[in-house]
Amino acid sequence: MNNKKLVSIVIPCVNEEKNIDRTIVAIIETFKTLDYDYEIIPVNDGSKDNTWGVIKELTEKHPHIIGIDQMTNFGQSAAYQAGFDEAKGDYVLIVSADLETPIEYLRKVLEYLENGYDFVNTNRTGRWGEGSDRAAKSGMANRIIKKISGVEMKDRGSGMKGFTRMLAKNLRFYGEMHRFIPDYVSVYGAKMVEFDTPFNDREHGQSYYKGHKRTIKVLLDLLTLQFMLYFAKKPFTMMPGRLFGFTGFVITGLGGLIGVYLTILKIFGQSIGSRPLFIAAVLMIIVGIQSMMMGMLGELLLRVYFESTGRKTYAVRRTTR
Repeated sequence: MNNKKLVSIVIPCVNEEKNIDRTIVAIIETFKTLDYDYEIIPVNDGSKDNTWGVIKELTEKHPHIIGIDQMTNFGQSAAYQAGFDEAKGDYVLIVSADLETPIEYLRKVLEYLENGYDFVNTNRTGRWGEGSDRAAKSGMANRIIKKISGVEMKDRGSGMKGFTRMLAKNLRFYGEMHRFIPDYVSVYGAKMVEFDTPFNDREHGQSYYKGHKRTIKVLLDLLTLQFMLYFAKKPFTMMPGRLFGFTGFVITGLGGLIGVYLTILKIFGQSIGSRPLFIAAVLMIIVGIQSMMMGMLGELLLRVYFESTGRKTYAVRRTTR
């Protein structure tokens, strides 16, 4: 009977025909020295070159490889989600296809997971040969995210990370949310660690998961992150109920206080029908009640969404083993 733990390695790929072969071979060679069963899951995220052809050839040579070919470029978050949904491992690791982080450091990631950590992050050191401008932007982004989430991580964009199965199966990636993985993980109270690794420049091509076009998307997802971290420290709590319910309660309360004030004036014989405060009080009470009802409706919709099945952020054309 085989009692070895299974490790799933997810690799998102966009136009990586010259890199993916070397990456997968490096993973296979590394796991020959480790006492684990493993599966390698390269996810072709709408590549325009022969990345899928290379992956398909590799699956025919190596039984440990499960190739996923997405119908178009859904983005890195969706590529991660496709791989995580396919993964069967006790541990789920993610690796970039360009060997920026040496594959042998997977050994150390697994050591931390075996020592009780739920999430392991790597910090690429000496990587700013790619330009001081990019270094400044990345450093600023990390500081902003850290201020929002309170999570101490130096390199959120590192391509090598490790998760326990429980954590991997509970995470859901949308939009640009893969950039905030440590912060999302913190919602579950996960035990986290980060260690330094060297940084290797890619030998072929350029990363198609970088660029200025993603800036607006990242900023919007930062707002979503702040909302989620503030209102959902525990999964399935009353996020819309808290937001709209509290707002509605305050508005209704203020409207009620104005109403009490106007009632007192009426008792003492003053006319209140033509006062702007009367109209304001009525409107505030109506708006406040509507806001609380919106919170209840939002909570119901949120629960229906999370408890329903079959909703994905991607569409897979085919899977090969």
